[in-house]
Formats: sequence, structure tokens, C-alpha cells
Amino acid sequence: YMGWSKFYEFAYGDFKAGASVIDSIVEQMENSPTVPWRTLYGLLENAIYGGRIDNDSDIRVLRAYIEKFFNDETLAGRGKLGGFITVPQTKSYKEYLVLVNKMRDQDTPAVFGLPLNIDRAVQRYNTKLVVESLKTLMSVNVEDVKFDKEKWAGLLGPVIRLWKTLQTQIGEQGGLPQIRKQQLDSEDPIEAFIYAEALNAFINLEKIQAAVEGLNGVLFGTGLLTSEIQSDAMSLLTGNIPSRWSAIWDGPLNPSGWLKGFARRTLGLKRWIEKVKTNTLMTEELALSELFNPDVFLNALRQKTSRKLKVPIDGMKIAVGFESGKLQSPFVVKVRGLLLQGCGFESGRLVDPPQDLSLIHISEPTRQAEISYAVFCLKKKTLPVSYPHLRAH
Repeated sequence: YMGWSKFYEFAYGDFKAGASVIDSIVEQMENSPTVPWRTLYGLLENAIYGGRIDNDSDIRVLRAYIEKFFNDETLAGRGKLGGFITVPQTKSYKEYLVLVNKMRDQDTPAVFGLPLNIDRAVQRYNTKLVVESLKTLMSVNVEDVKFDKEKWAGLLGPVIRLWKTLQTQIGEQGGLPQIRKQQLDSEDPIEAFIYAEALNAFINLEKIQAAVEGLNGVLFGTGLLTSEIQSDAMSLLTGNIPSRWSAIWDGPLNPSGWLKGFARRTLGLKRWIEKVKTNTLMTEELALSELFNPDVFLNALRQKTSRKLKVPIDGMKIAVGFESGKLQSPFVVKVRGLLLQGCGFESGRLVDPPQDLSLIHISEPTRQAEISYAVFCLKKKTLPVSYPHLRAH
């Protein structure tokens, strides 16, 4: 549980190479009062450990670990290694040996600066692997399955019935709203995004409907089994998402979860359009999980705020809180359904979690009747007054 996005095969050889680099640097700095940390950082990050990493996020994790453990504060005994180990200010081998013997056989999450409940992430990952293995054992073997109308109808019938139910829910309350070109060309970036997002969802809705109707016609009617329908059926029979669907939206990996997620977002976009038409979008609580592309919504908000404040987009920062009155910005967004990971929430502040806290849990504000949302906005960046030398640049 070190925060990597995937498993890396770091070995004893990497450790030995790193120790050899440190020995060489120490030998070269016998007459120097300072440690060439940047040289050490570069060698550890780029030559030894970083060579195995192929993910930008993991490179940042590696860099954070290197800078956390190798610095003047830790070496001088003013900072604690891993949060609880003080480096002895002596050259005595015995003192270091005593310190090593006091260490636990198994590292705690705190050593790596991680929350105490990170163990649950490992458990969750291992559980996911077991579930995937069970699904593989239970799924139909494509090579052994040839078209059998009765057998396919029994296996795929639940998926077809689920979609019909979801489609009925989407079509209720006046059906799908019509989106005109002038709405797509709105000068308001947020409105233009919402209309474009909804239009794309409605178009994809028709594609999914056509695919399910084709499958339904083959299994329960007199439709012809085309290559596209057969490909969709084979994917669904093995518990996977048809390639035509996954190209629409990168959602859950199981068919029922994917269809429910698509329908929930399409219904949510109908509500977002109503809020735009009634000018209540920025005053009501919003669930970003109702969007297919929430990151594009945030970019639209950046653009709108940038125009209002008359500052460049990269000259703003995001501000987050749980009391809207404390955020000063032209546009403040209220977000409901907030989930917190790796932390707790007490008295309006984020805190380190206890060990038994669920890995992903609904935050306290969304459980309180008087505070059911978090808020965020974009503000103009201000230069820290403690770094006057930056002003010259």
C-alpha cells in the first residue's frame, strides 16, 4: 500500500544500486558541508527506480517519497523518518543497529505518509481480483457457445428487460427535451457544455436502443442475426461491455451496471437542462456524478469565471469549503453526494481517518440535514507575500 497505481517489480537489486549511489555521494562529499540532494534525487528518480515506472502519477509518488526521506531536516535529526524514527546523530554502528532492531517487521501506513485505513484499499483490490476470477469461471465460454435462440434468450433476457425499464424511466415526464443549435452556440460556456453533453447523451441513447432492439428482435422475434448483433451478444454473454457501447462511455465493467449508469446520467442531464432554463443551475445543489464528462464542466466553469474576473484561465485556483458564505467568487457551485477517500470529516474540517474507517464513505456534511453539500469556486491566484523574490519574475 505505497500509493502506486499498479504493481511494480522493484527488487533487492534496485535497493543495492541505490545504496551504492549514496555511498559514492558520501565519499565525494567528505570535505563538503552540504549534501547534493538534487543529484541524489535525479539518480534515484531517473536511473534506479524511475526506470521501471511508466505512469506520470506514480513518478510524482516516487518523487514525493524521495524528498520525504532524503532531506537535511531528517538527516540532522530535526525531522522524523517515516513520522516516528529519529536518525541518530552519531557514527556508531551499534546505535543504528539498535534502531533497526526496534523497527516493526511489517511497515505501517504512517511510514509512507498514508492514512491508517489504507489497508482497506489492499483488501478491496484483492477482493476485486477474486470477483473477476469468479466471473471468469461463471461466464460462458464463447468458443463453446453457438447461436441457440432459446439459450441466448434465457441468458440475455434480463439485460433486455432491464434496458426496457430504464428506457421507460428516461422517457417519462415529457420525454427528451429538444436541443436547438442556438442553445449549443450559447455564449455561456456552462450552458453550451450542458446542452452539448445532453445532446450527445440523447444520440447515444438512440444507438443503445437500436442495439438492444436488434438483439431483442433476434431472440424474441424474427430479426436477422447480423455480425454486429452477434458481437454484442457474445460480449454480453461473457459479462463484458460490447465494444460499441464502451466507445460511447467508459463506465462500469458489467453490463447491468453500465446500463444503469448511462440511464442515471441521461436522466440527470434532463434535470440539468431544466435548471439552465429556469436559471437555477448555480443556486441549486449539483451532483457531478450525473455528468459523463464532469472535467469538461469544470473547464467550462473556469472559462466563465475567467471572463467575469477578466483574468487568464491559468491565473485562477480552485477553492473548496463546506460553507458557501465563506467563498468569495462570482460563481460558487454546490456539490451534493460528496465522497471522501482516505480522510475523515469533523467540525467542518478534514482529519486523518481512524483505522476502521471505510475506504470510501459519504462525508459527514452530506448526512446532515442542515448541510447537505460542499461548495467550490474558482478564484484569482494571489502571490504569497512570504516569497517576494518571485514578484520580480
